[in-house]
Amino acid sequence: MTCQPFISSAFTRTILSHARQSGLCQDQLLQRAGICLSLLEGQDLHVPAHLVERLWNECERAGAGESFGCELVNGMATTTLRGLNILLDSAATLRASLACFTDFLPRVTNYVVAELEEGEGQARLHLRSAGRQAHFFGLDAATLTLVRNIARRLGRAPAEVFVRVHLTPQQAAGQWLRSVGIEVLEGAHPCLSLPAASLDEPLLGANGFLHQSMLRHWQTAAAQQSRSDSLELARHWLTAGDQPIERIAERLGYRQASNFIRAFRKRFGVTPKQFRLGV
Repeated sequence: MTCQPFISSAFTRTILSHARQSGLCQDQLLQRAGICLSLLEGQDLHVPAHLVERLWNECERAGAGESFGCELVNGMATTTLRGLNILLDSAATLRASLACFTDFLPRVTNYVVAELEEGEGQARLHLRSAGRQAHFFGLDAATLTLVRNIARRLGRAPAEVFVRVHLTPQQAAGQWLRSVGIEVLEGAHPCLSLPAASLDEPLLGANGFLHQSMLRHWQTAAAQQSRSDSLELARHWLTAGDQPIERIAERLGYRQASNFIRAFRKRFGVTPKQFRLGV
């Protein structure tokens, strides 16, 4: 039930906003990247990742400097993550905050996978591309946003939190990281290393009531997305084979076929049978 790689429309708007501030022409960038304005109008819309990659490349061709991605940090924090940032800020500990980040990042993008690993007294937050390596502009924006936000949540300077940060060879974030006293090494993907004990430190903005409220919101949104993906898969099964509708409903986890039919009709405006018959 995996969908094509995507990046949120909010992130794409952040790229364009900074491009305008840098003197680049938004309309020209969109046209060359093949992105329609309609993809950017809603908060929760998804833009195909390959189009965002084209947008990064067009920004580079149009004259954006190598530090373009590093300069997106403020826009990333205030626009792109929005409610997710509130969820992360209000967690009781850094461990709980990062657990939410790795769990719900796929709601913002499935193009990069975040994974927290512990061992030998250290915790390492890996950012791996789900497919081919993401453009270094995006990796810089993600890396610096995480470094700054994690340090802010703990109320400490970045160099007091992070042991080292691995960057890909093209990334330009190393200049800022070194300037604040963080060791930078080369790696296959961005990786933030910090003492494992830091994971259980309380966060300055911890708020149990707010965190639980936001957590329910994100869990509900994730469940809705999962159901939407299931119905997309149902359309494929309805056209690609002759499985009985009852069997499709069962495979998707519906206890009663009538509930599946109702959900399908609400989503697509026709019943599964009508869809199969092309009515």
